Amino acid sequence: MVAVIGTALHWPDILVLLLYFLLILGFGVWSSCKNRGSGYFLAGRSMHFIPVGASLFASNIGSGHFIGLSGSGASSGIAVAGFELGAIYILMVLGWLFVPVYMKAEVYTMPQYLKMRYGGERIRIYLTCLALMLSIFTKISVDLYSGAVFLQQALNWNLYASVIALTLLAACFTVGGGLTAVIWTDFIQTIIMIISAFILMIISFIRVGGLEQVRNLFPYALANTTLYSTTECGVPNENYFSLIRPFDADLPWFGMIIGGAIGSIWYWGCDQVIVQRTLAAKNISHARAGCLFAGLLKFLPLFLMVFPGMVARILFPNEIGCSDPNACYQVCHSRNGCNDIAYPLLVIRLMPNAIRGLTLACMIAALMSSLTSIFNSNSTIFTIDIWQRFRKNAHGWELMIVGRVFVMILVAVSILWIPIIRATQGSRLFDYMQAVQSFLAPPVAACYLLGVLWKRINEEGAFWGLIAGLFVGMFRFIWEYSYTAMPCQFQHLDKRPSIIRFNFLYFSILLFFISAIVTIVVSLLTKPIPDKYISGLTTFDLDNPVKPIAIPTRPGCMHKADTYYDEEHPYPFEDSFQYHTEISPTKTEKKPFEFFDTHNSTGIILYFKIAIAWICGLEKTDELDVQSIYSDNSPYDNASSRRSISVMREPDISSWHTQCSYAAIIILSLCAFIWAFFADYRIRLN
Repeated sequence: MVAVIGTALHWPDILVLLLYFLLILGFGVWSSCKNRGSGYFLAGRSMHFIPVGASLFASNIGSGHFIGLSGSGASSGIAVAGFELGAIYILMVLGWLFVPVYMKAEVYTMPQYLKMRYGGERIRIYLTCLALMLSIFTKISVDLYSGAVFLQQALNWNLYASVIALTLLAACFTVGGGLTAVIWTDFIQTIIMIISAFILMIISFIRVGGLEQVRNLFPYALANTTLYSTTECGVPNENYFSLIRPFDADLPWFGMIIGGAIGSIWYWGCDQVIVQRTLAAKNISHARAGCLFAGLLKFLPLFLMVFPGMVARILFPNEIGCSDPNACYQVCHSRNGCNDIAYPLLVIRLMPNAIRGLTLACMIAALMSSLTSIFNSNSTIFTIDIWQRFRKNAHGWELMIVGRVFVMILVAVSILWIPIIRATQGSRLFDYMQAVQSFLAPPVAACYLLGVLWKRINEEGAFWGLIAGLFVGMFRFIWEYSYTAMPCQFQHLDKRPSIIRFNFLYFSILLFFISAIVTIVVSLLTKPIPDKYISGLTTFDLDNPVKPIAIPTRPGCMHKADTYYDEEHPYPFEDSFQYHTEISPTKTEKKPFEFFDTHNSTGIILYFKIAIAWICGLEKTDELDVQSIYSDNSPYDNASSRRSISVMREPDISSWHTQCSYAAIIILSLCAFIWAFFADYRIRLN
């Protein structure tokens, strides 16, 4: 079969690819229409643990993982898998520490919990803006870049043409659905991802001779330019087959365990994209079981992505192991190395016809899973936590349009950031992702962790801890990415100061403790929050039957919490919950704009209005109001409160609790075994 002109694919691959996307897109449209006009932002607590766990995994594993993990594996071995194995422990923390508190608090976004726990508005707004910023730097831009790298290799497209194509495809998946549609689409795509990745893993191991041969041959996977070089550039790391590396290594064991855990606490325990999936579970038992299922799936990246990346270097050393900047530029248009093309090369050169198309679909499916989740969650955060501050009586149709316009803005900014990723990440994309999180996420992790564990932490302490952490982290972030990564052969010309060369994992630990110390000290020097405001909002107070009172907000531009309200000398205060609870359910204004009125339209104008209304989610504008978003899912109405309390006390919780706890112990023990099994193996050449 002759290859399609200008691509590395054959006609069977194209047919399989198109068939796959027609099926997924058809399911998405059907699910979108079924859930149209309600629940775009919130799925309600109705999901079984299997789709919850699958959606956790699919939302996390994007094309950035396929490209990044395989590229890091090709560059320096298996140590990068420590991030994935460490996430298993934090998933258990999510299920047993964070989720019970969130469900008891009856929240649906993480800033909502911070508002209830600390009061005021400044922390909530700060974390909302930070979450959106992290989405740009570590999620959307990374997924678009990595997906474009794959399309570049498979279809020989220009990088930005690939980015635009991926963006349009993601829009097709998200234009009509809500979180329920996204979760079920994630579930299907997770199955496709795992099957195709398993096929490639098996083919790779067969081609190289098995895992033992990977260990034996990887040290000798040297490019021709490396063999004739007088430097050590392009030579594999001596600890390539060890998860436990020395303190001065690129991924030291102490930094991986402690620093990686700090980043994981933010990602798995505090990030809206992830936590929103667990809060969609029908009860706390299914939320924990979903975390267990996701934990089992997190064992797979080591075998499905990291080891295949090492195989790719063994099979294609001149392309992936290149160390000469000019040779690398000819291979992948980057002078910093070509490790990031490891997985695409395996797919293109090893996979048989038709299955190659399925694997390409797998990669794009991973990208779609991540992008749809990010788009949905970020539009939720922006509309509920920012837009409604300024538009307190906003209708559902307005929130729908604003959410989608905001997603377009996020995508545009992310695309503008892609050149910086290309210039600074040094052909190790996954390291870039973890580094950015290490600069920005530790203060947030400290804020949530201390807030969940200790009632004594107050709004003053949390706010100034976040500000201190932001100042230090942004200083390192801006300074770090004001430089361009130097190719290995020109490292002697690297003029970056020592603070920038300080390992990002150690910096994460330092930043976490700076934020935590400031938070604790300021909290102890100021008055505590009275118990009536935070009853049941910490992990040691879950059995408290008393409902917390909303903490009032002091007037003024700072929007500070006022926990010292004196009833004998009252003064006016702002209550940010007011715009949620005082929306009239009997509003007469139902339709957003006369433009969408199709009663007097005919011909092309009629179909044009219908199409625009469908894209904006407004084809049922007479039924869509703010109350439709909060009718059955709102954490602020009494019916929802009664349901949430019942979720915490359903009779099946006691019967499932023991089984879930035993399963967690087994999974954590298996994870410890993997760490020990790959604990210490170094190159010993004669």
